[in-house]
Amino acid sequence: MKKYVILTGLFCASNLAAQTRLTLEQCRNMALEHNKSVAVAREEIDAAAAKKKAARTGYLPKADASAAYLYSSKDISLLSEDKFSPVGSVMSDGSFGFTPDQINNQWTMTPDGQAVPLDANGQPFNPKTNPEKIEWKGYAYLPKEEFTVDMKNTFIGMVGVTQPLYMGGKIRAYNQMAGFAESIAKSQLTAEEAETLYGVEESYWQVVSLTHKVKIAEEYKTLMTKMDANLQALSEEGMATRNDVLKVKVRLNEVNMSLTKANNGLRLSKMALCRVIGMSLDSNIELEETFESDQSAVTADDSDVWQNRPELQSLDYLTKIADSKVKIAQSGYLPTLGLTAGYLITNPNPYNGFTHDFSGNFTMAVALQVPIFHWGEKRQNVNVARSERNIAELKREEAAEKIELQYTQARLRIDEADERSASAQKNLEQAEENLRYANMGFEEGMVQTAGVLEAQAAWVAAYSEATDARIDSKMSRVYLSKVSGTLR
Repeated sequence: MKKYVILTGLFCASNLAAQTRLTLEQCRNMALEHNKSVAVAREEIDAAAAKKKAARTGYLPKADASAAYLYSSKDISLLSEDKFSPVGSVMSDGSFGFTPDQINNQWTMTPDGQAVPLDANGQPFNPKTNPEKIEWKGYAYLPKEEFTVDMKNTFIGMVGVTQPLYMGGKIRAYNQMAGFAESIAKSQLTAEEAETLYGVEESYWQVVSLTHKVKIAEEYKTLMTKMDANLQALSEEGMATRNDVLKVKVRLNEVNMSLTKANNGLRLSKMALCRVIGMSLDSNIELEETFESDQSAVTADDSDVWQNRPELQSLDYLTKIADSKVKIAQSGYLPTLGLTAGYLITNPNPYNGFTHDFSGNFTMAVALQVPIFHWGEKRQNVNVARSERNIAELKREEAAEKIELQYTQARLRIDEADERSASAQKNLEQAEENLRYANMGFEEGMVQTAGVLEAQAAWVAAYSEATDARIDSKMSRVYLSKVSGTLR
């Protein structure tokens, strides 16, 4: 087969502005650098990496400092009114009691020989069960004012450290989820890059295809212009009819219109490529690429290469995240244990009669929480997490089936494109040969003008079809790389 070397970018501005020569690889790199979706995916990776680092801090102790000021319009009083406390004695057993000389009650002897006090009605009573009947001689005065604390301005400050000791596996599960989320972000970046690269390939080869069509349109115009001049000369000598001249002029006008459309299409396709690669839309670019009609064969031992698809990898990680959520839900059945320590400072000072000065103390505590009964809430949370995991697995299986079908279709598309390209190439060769014979017959007067015009139109159509077929064969392989997850 013939090799076609295409130097695209023949569309030049009338001011002869300098052209930018680009290869396919340069276009791919520029697109990855300027594509907004790829940039967003990279930022999502950075965000996921930061979340992963934040999750790791769950194993470490956390220190916090806090301060507060409280204003109260009223003081705090420990007594509602002035109080009178009886004056008694501390007995031999350490309890509070009294001696006979400390009370005004009369005494009497019980049959068993014990002395007991009498109440105001002269009835004996037990002072331990009825202390209100005791008539004390002396009372201690407790004024309400002395038990009033000035708490109108209260200052509180605290520095504390908290260390989780056992959280039922939650921290480990959250760390695993953060790691899976980062992997998903990386897979999404790969998918965005593949989509961007495929778009570059489409735009790039669209420019190549239209460059071919501009080239063939220019050649067709040259042929028609030459034929028009020849027929005009023959007509003046009476060797050609006026009808033949008009047919050629009509066809020449059609060719001029086709050339205008091809140039406009080429210009628009270059603008589309410039947008994809991040260049100004009015940039004057020229593509440098050798396009071979020969295509590489597709091997038959890559039936599972589609498993490299980033979409499947993301679904795998989503399934793992769902597994971690199940573990987190199950940890609700387990106890949690934590250690706290801190230093608390207050004003007023509760350690010295609530005087107006700062004082503090160090505290430490170990907290244990054991879930006992929550009306089945924990069990339902586990059921929800398990259902979400099953959903993730089913979505992954469904996506795998669709991707496998897509991969098979892509391989069949290559076979069809190759057959079309081979057929189009044969048709082009036949059209070229037919055009050669038509031109020779016309020069010898054996072929009419209509026959030459028909041969020329068939040649142009065959050339355009051959170009499109080669581009389609090329893109079918690019599409297979995208579907198989190997487009890089």
